Amino acid sequence: MGHKVESNDDELLQVAVAIGSVMLVCMVMALAVKQYEGRVTPHLTVSYPKEDAGTLGGMPVIPTDASGPILGFSFQPEYFSPDNDGVNDELIISLTATDESPIVSWSLEIREPQAPYPVFYRIEGTGNPPARTTWNGRSAKGELVQSAMDYPFTFRAEDDKGNVSTLDSKIGVDVLVIPSEDGLKIQVPSIIFRAEEADFIGLPRETVENNNRVLRRIAEILNKFRDYRVRIEGHANRTELSDTEATTEEESELQPLSERRARAVINRLVEFGVSRSRMSAVGMGGTKPIVVYTDRDNVWKNRRVEFILIK
Repeated sequence: MGHKVESNDDELLQVAVAIGSVMLVCMVMALAVKQYEGRVTPHLTVSYPKEDAGTLGGMPVIPTDASGPILGFSFQPEYFSPDNDGVNDELIISLTATDESPIVSWSLEIREPQAPYPVFYRIEGTGNPPARTTWNGRSAKGELVQSAMDYPFTFRAEDDKGNVSTLDSKIGVDVLVIPSEDGLKIQVPSIIFRAEEADFIGLPRETVENNNRVLRRIAEILNKFRDYRVRIEGHANRTELSDTEATTEEESELQPLSERRARAVINRLVEFGVSRSRMSAVGMGGTKPIVVYTDRDNVWKNRRVEFILIK
């Protein structure tokens, strides 16, 4: 009658395989089970021939933080107006990033409100983000935000495990009243008209609602300046490069269209309570661009309505 003999090598091999299997399971669990974030010390119980069951402890501590930081972003006022009138001139921003692991870096990137959405303003740092920071509404180049526009932003933070979280939303800018050569000026590129027309017919409901919201706000501001006459200028964006073609386009298309749009704005402002006798309409076409034609990322700013308040 024979007897089975197990060598020490066989026993060690069994133990090694068991340890490897359990360590693999621990690693998978650490990545998959988010609610158990923290630090755990695994212990391994192994059964093998000739000996009683034993416990192997003191294995390396395995980090289980596999998710990005929890981000918080808030700001006030809801619509800020950096026009140096002493009211809501600065945006107060609060940033938070909470995580099991230390935060190593963060950034806040504010982009232009129109495609291709280039970066307008950016701040960044190491460690935890500041609980409070302010923004004066200007880009790194000193350019001021546009009236009545929503500026998209991305808040990003990374912990020391390489986990990254991002938060996306928008910052709303109020109607700005700024000094000009003629007096005070409101410059708004956010009133959207039907292509080649001077009305809102057929536009998406959200666009029409935003147009009316902006015009109601402008009417409210104009009625605070009742002693001022208001010249409403329509400005267009030329599409032709050569001087000859641009002149033809200006005379036959842009100037008449921009004047019709200025008159349409007057009609809507009258509905919102502004006296028609205070207002006049002028079609400027593409004669006064604020951005050069070749700057394709920002050329949309030329297509605007300006309200000149004259004492």
